[in-house]
Amino acid sequence: MSLELWLSFVGTVLIIGITPGPSVLLATANSMSYGSKKTVGTILGDLTANSLQIILSSLGLASLVISSGEVFGIIKWIGVGYLIYMGISKIISKPVAGDFQQKKKSRSFLKLYQEGFFMSASNPKAIVFFAALFPLFINEQFAFVPQVVILGGTYLAIDGICLFIYVKFASKLKQYLEDTKKVHLQNKIIGSLLIFSGVMLSLVKRAND
Repeated sequence: MSLELWLSFVGTVLIIGITPGPSVLLATANSMSYGSKKTVGTILGDLTANSLQIILSSLGLASLVISSGEVFGIIKWIGVGYLIYMGISKIISKPVAGDFQQKKKSRSFLKLYQEGFFMSASNPKAIVFFAALFPLFINEQFAFVPQVVILGGTYLAIDGICLFIYVKFASKLKQYLEDTKKVHLQNKIIGSLLIFSGVMLSLVKRAND
């Protein structure tokens, strides 16, 4: 895997990571209710589910990576199309503001971990996302497993950092995330960046092409 390809992956994941999705809203709400230390459990639960989804999607990718260039090309364009679809969906979607009402009942670290895990694990689109995204950055001239480990580790690190930042500054972000106009504006910006990322990634070629 080249440095340029990895940096492209980092940029794509950063765009996705800063988008306030369900996991971000859950972690932010828990942070405001139970504190940032306990909410680390929510983050770890989310990352655990993502790890399992990456493994499951990668098992199916292995055969595709060693297949013909035509098959790889089809998967690549599915991935590009998926990114563009995500971008368009963000732009036209109605903004969803977070519900940050304080909860009086205390919850354990394990309970918050379970919440984070099931929030991500219950999303069937996640496996499709990983299966569509990773082929864009796999170079068939190099070993498959190390590349998946690098991509998976990079994704989990960026996702974890983004979630932790949201959790750490939850109180300051409350007013912003509850403003539907601001959320809608951010969705448009994020959607445009995802479309741009998909277009740029469509120009990426396999090493032997």
